[in-house]
Amino acid sequence: MHRLWRHIRRFFQLQPGRPAWALGVRAALAVTIPYSFATLMGFKDAGWTGLTGLLVTLANPGGAYRGRARVMGAVTVLGAVVGAGAALAGGRLWWDAALLLVGVLTMSFVRCYGETVGSIGEKLAVIFVASLGAHAVGVDAALTRGGALLLGGAWAMVQSLVLWPVHPYRPSRRAIAHVYTSLADGARDLAALSREAAPAEVWAEATTRHMPVRLKIERARETLAATRVGRSDESQRGEHLLVLLELSEQLLGVLFALAQSMEVASPERRLRAVREEVARVCDWYVAIANRVAAVSIAPDSVAVYWPRYPTNREELGQRGKWLRVVPVSVTELLARLRSHTFAAQRAAMAMRRGDPVSLRDPESLLRVDERRPLLQPLLANLNSRSVVLRHALRAGTVASIALVLTRLMGLGESYWVVLSAIGILQPYSANTEERALQRVTGTLLGGTLAAVIATGVGSPLVLILMIGVLTAISVSLLPLNFGAFQILLTPDFLLLATLSAGDWSVAENRALGVLVACVLALAGVWLLWPYPERRRFPDAVATVLRADGHYFRQVAASHDIREPRVGAARRALGLAMIDAEASFERLMAEYRGPAYRLEPAMALLTYSRRLAASVTALAEQKSVTPSSEVLDVVANKASGTLDALADSLREGKSPPPMPELPLRRIANDPVSGQLVERVPRQLEILHGAVEKLTVDEERSPL
Repeated sequence: MHRLWRHIRRFFQLQPGRPAWALGVRAALAVTIPYSFATLMGFKDAGWTGLTGLLVTLANPGGAYRGRARVMGAVTVLGAVVGAGAALAGGRLWWDAALLLVGVLTMSFVRCYGETVGSIGEKLAVIFVASLGAHAVGVDAALTRGGALLLGGAWAMVQSLVLWPVHPYRPSRRAIAHVYTSLADGARDLAALSREAAPAEVWAEATTRHMPVRLKIERARETLAATRVGRSDESQRGEHLLVLLELSEQLLGVLFALAQSMEVASPERRLRAVREEVARVCDWYVAIANRVAAVSIAPDSVAVYWPRYPTNREELGQRGKWLRVVPVSVTELLARLRSHTFAAQRAAMAMRRGDPVSLRDPESLLRVDERRPLLQPLLANLNSRSVVLRHALRAGTVASIALVLTRLMGLGESYWVVLSAIGILQPYSANTEERALQRVTGTLLGGTLAAVIATGVGSPLVLILMIGVLTAISVSLLPLNFGAFQILLTPDFLLLATLSAGDWSVAENRALGVLVACVLALAGVWLLWPYPERRRFPDAVATVLRADGHYFRQVAASHDIREPRVGAARRALGLAMIDAEASFERLMAEYRGPAYRLEPAMALLTYSRRLAASVTALAEQKSVTPSSEVLDVVANKASGTLDALADSLREGKSPPPMPELPLRRIANDPVSGQLVERVPRQLEILHGAVEKLTVDEERSPL
């Protein structure tokens, strides 16, 4: 009951943001214009043009235009080939079932190459199933269908990539602007919490709240890298964006380090003036970061007012009593924040004026992942622990069973049941349950809406106009709420089916088919190769712990925290943390026991995050730490302990005893010393949490 109530709440929950009206209008035009054109020309398979137009529009991943053209072109061309081939192949029940098993499995398994390729596979699976269900007699009919699919997809590409204004760097500028607004939000929280001397738990919540900044930086890097491919003669704008991207990494580290320092300083009354000064500097940074974001989005806009930033010791308040009590580590962090902010401001001003910029190795900043051999992702997922393989087997099997069952039961629209089943089926059980609720509700409400429209509107042209309006609104609401998208998109398919078949009983059959599909999808995710999140979560956390240890080692061994290996280790840790957080969310959705048994899992995530923040703070302050020997000892022993904890989680064994970490205060710095002394306490809590999870697998808290 708890899980059902959670799914219902999420059904009505709106995500932050605004409706994507431009995407909605493009989707509406992608459906209605080719469909209307094909109908007026007497094209037999007019409905296929609208289907592929919608799918290609939804496949648009955003970001760089080159990447968008590649993805949309793949869906268009491969969709036409798959659709024509499937049209010829269908016709016999058991042959169709075998084709569904192999085809849906293959198109689901390509997800091992990433979410973008997985999205292409999903769209091709829809075309494959739909075309297989509408058998074409003869090669001419199959080629006609392929041409209809090609026409609809080509029109959608022309709309998105040609008719709408093309600004090659606009996606990159928006992505980097989002990074700087997020950094400004984090600095605003930092200023507020510093002034009020917030307790440790409030600081921890703020750190968790701003963890997605790492993901935004990675997306901006990918977008900018895709934009610059093949642009060797590029103008200076791309170089300025590279500078801003590099500076965002450095600013993120400084802000995290300042947050850790102010958390340490919060209980100290004698450091009240220090906290106030840090808050004042953060206020300046917020104002400048927001202006950098504004210039990134519109470099050619009107002149921007830049607030005056503190530039000398007097303006920073470093005089008299405050100068005597200020920790050297905080002074260094403020100086770095000022330096990085000035650099970002100069880059934004230079981008507006078109001034040149100098970069030693710009392409090195955009290296996201090393290219892997083509077969490596396939081979890496050919094992029983692979989520991708299990989902692909499950999707192919459910598709075949859905076809055979509906044919044997004499239900109409059997391929609609197959499409609904694979649309509902997700790699994780909680997501499948939520999608089933959305699809059933959307079909019932959307079917009712379609019935009202069809009975009240008699003209086919007016119906096509209504289809366009519903498509525009539904796709616009997709970023905010998938349930609303489903409710408003269902009448589109029903009305298109009614126009094509001329029979309203099609809608009734499809509503019944969705109910059957929900049952099959839920049975599939619960019974076929189940792999609950409680078995995946330990691996995800083990990856975080190992990445934490690697990051600590790189920090201790580095001479300059701007070394590429330190940045790479920090990025790997941030992405591993995001993956573990998502795994824990799925675990909570699947979990049915008492809440207190999740405490060890929550402790692992919380203190892995706190340890990472402590390491980042120590990295930023390393240049002013009088004694680096202590940091080296702590880093080596802590990383060894983290590796041992990761092995224990993966093997399900109790961890070995934790080694002692002999510490002494680093000079008289009240901030750096306490940050180092925090590490053993954080490791002890992580050790205890792992021990609770691995004492006995049968009595595991999860």
